[in-house]
Amino acid sequence: MKKIKFLTGILLALLICTSAQAKLPKTYKEFKARYQTEGRTIEGAVKLYFEGVFAFMNEETRKEGGKMLRYAMYSDRAIERSTYYATFVERMKDPDYNYAFRSYAEGATPENNYKMSPDNFEIMYAGKPVKDPGGFYRVPLESSGADNPRIIWVKKYDDGLWYVINNAATYVQVKEPKSIQIKRSHAHDADFDEDEEDEPKKTEAKNEQPVKPDEPIKEPVNPAPNPDMPPEDGFEW
Repeated sequence: MKKIKFLTGILLALLICTSAQAKLPKTYKEFKARYQTEGRTIEGAVKLYFEGVFAFMNEETRKEGGKMLRYAMYSDRAIERSTYYATFVERMKDPDYNYAFRSYAEGATPENNYKMSPDNFEIMYAGKPVKDPGGFYRVPLESSGADNPRIIWVKKYDDGLWYVINNAATYVQVKEPKSIQIKRSHAHDADFDEDEEDEPKKTEAKNEQPVKPDEPIKEPVNPAPNPDMPPEDGFEW
């Protein structure tokens, strides 16, 4: 009996080790299969949420990444078609902004332009999860580009898995990468200009409303898509 328990322990340890070192999933099927094991802990669910984010940020895996995030966030519809996550989706797609998501990875800092590997990263935590009324847990994340912890909400559902149900804090502005800071300080220097064509290419007109220059930028807030969404925590972004 002791031998069986010992072997079971080894197999479990190998499974956990393999999961921790798993590369970024390429397909929703692979992601969902991993979620059945790794999503049984808060840390595992948070890590998989970020894996879904990084998969979505890559145009080659964006479609699958959207499915991953829908699952990880317990959304009843595709996030790309949800008004609740419009800003979230926009900021993941924006290469001049999505470094905010990388700031939660260990070793990624403004000084190294938030360099990290989506295939091998660990999320930084600023403390232990705190239980709130209603079965929600507040999880404090540490961002190397922010002075204060960023709070996300998770909840455990009847299937025994944890899901990120309020992720607004993960895409709030953080300190700019060093490269952008340098470029801005040398905005008057043509040597820092990117190579551009003399005449911009003509593009077809789109039915889009122009952005007003004086229109204030709204900070991201995920309204409750269902009664299970926790209330705003009063955290000042």
